[in-house]
Amino acid sequence: MRTLILGLLMLAGTCGSQKDKVKDVNYQELNKDPLTLILSDNYGGAETEQLLVIRDNKALKAFFTKVNMTRKPGIQIPEIDFNTEMVVIYCNGKTTDANTPKLNRVEDKDDKMIFAIKPESKQNKDPSTAILMPFHLYKMPHTEKEIVLSDNK
Repeated sequence: MRTLILGLLMLAGTCGSQKDKVKDVNYQELNKDPLTLILSDNYGGAETEQLLVIRDNKALKAFFTKVNMTRKPGIQIPEIDFNTEMVVIYCNGKTTDANTPKLNRVEDKDDKMIFAIKPESKQNKDPSTAILMPFHLYKMPHTEKEIVLSDNK
């Protein structure tokens, strides 16, 4: 009887450690490429280049209120679980370039993550096209680190 109880306790302890390993593997996988592009549009962004970090639903709704001011119907607000995720929005500023740039993490320090913009292609800007103010909405795992856009392009 004592052997059976001891065996069950060892089995329960082993299962718990396997769960911890699975969590570590998932964290490492998320750490490789933390950003996922979930929405991009050519109108509604800021007039100047900026990176917005949104960690709560109220701030996300405020951003979409601004974006949807001149739209009928407006863009639907994406569902984000702010307990585990956060939103990073990159606004190009006023441009005539319709290409979507890719936001890439270039450095991950203890206190901040540094991102940089990598254009998708080398298309020249055409001054005869419309003025765009695009935005690109990414989600990523929640972190308290400072999110910074690199000055190097």
